[in-house]
This record gives sequence, structure tokens and C-alpha cells, in this order.
Amino acid sequence: MDLASVTTSGVLVLDRTGAVFSLLRALNLGVPLWRITTAAEIDHADISLTVVAAYDQTDWPLIGELAESMTTVILTTNPNPADAAHAVAMGAFGYVDTHLPSEALRRSILGAMRGEHAYSRRVLSTLIKNGRWLRASNALPLTPRQREVIILIARGAADKEIARSLGITTATAQKHVTNLLRRLNVPNRAAAVAVMSTAYPL
Repeated sequence: MDLASVTTSGVLVLDRTGAVFSLLRALNLGVPLWRITTAAEIDHADISLTVVAAYDQTDWPLIGELAESMTTVILTTNPNPADAAHAVAMGAFGYVDTHLPSEALRRSILGAMRGEHAYSRRVLSTLIKNGRWLRASNALPLTPRQREVIILIARGAADKEIARSLGITTATAQKHVTNLLRRLNVPNRAAAVAVMSTAYPL
């Protein structure tokens, strides 16, 4: 494959079997997709995102190498919390279950192309339950209330649950969430938790 002539930004899919590539093609992402089968084929043309298909085993050294030079998301057919934690530690921009509904999968990939981390709320919640991350949250450049809010978000709490837990109104909880997202310069809750997970890996 000659990526040198590619002028439109797109998604490079490292997929030895082609199953994940076919899944991505079916999502109609509206951008070019290129499939390669080995890392040796990678050419740093105008690539917005590199997707690595993970089936039985994940090549973590490769993930680390790719994540250093390009936005890399792992699409896995067999998700598990240990691999999700490893993805965060290696600097992957996302860890996505291929069994998600098509629209959720599509949003994850397009979001990653826009700079949003692609980790599910369930994965992030599992990662954040680690006590070391919670202790590290005390060192964050956040107000004490924002630290409480990010921990509740990581546990999957919605605005009403945040309000109830903190003894405040739902409107005030929404304001705290908005201020937190602005402080972290992220578009949504999942991205906020992903940023915190990356900053304070497990």
C-alpha cells in the first residue's frame, strides 16, 4: 500500500484478519480507511487515527510505540479490565469493545478523530476504582468539589446522583460538571475521566 499519495486524512487500521476493518467500513465513518496487516507497513501519511485490532493477544510494545507518535485506539473483540488498564498505561487514546452497538462504536471512533478519548464509562469506572488514582486526585489542579465530582463521574454517577451524594441541587451539580470539563479542557465526562486516568495511570 502506498500511503504517500494520500492527501485526505483518514483512519489506518492495523488488522491481521480483516474482521475489525470490515466492521469499521460498515460504520460509514465518512473518511478513508486503510488496512495494513503488519506494523512494518505503517507510513506516517495524513492519518487522523490508528486503530489496532486486538483479538486474542495485544502487542503492548507496539501499542506503546504507536501511541508515542500517533493517536492510537485499540478495538478489541475480547475486552477485559486488565487490558483496559494496560491501554491507559501505554498511552492508547482509547480501548473500545467491538461488541458495542454500531452507533456507539461510530461515535467512539469519530470522537477519537476529534481528540476525544475513546474509553467506555464502564471501563473508566473500573480503572478509577483503584485507590492509588483516587489518592492522586488530591494533587490535581481542581477545587476540592471538582475532585469529588470527577470521582463520582468515574463511578458512573449522573447529575442527579452527584447532587444526591453531595447534598446539592441537580442544577448545581450540572454547573460543577460544566466547570470541571472546562477546567480539564475536554468535551465530555468520559474524556475527563480518560484524561485523569492517563495523567495518573494505574
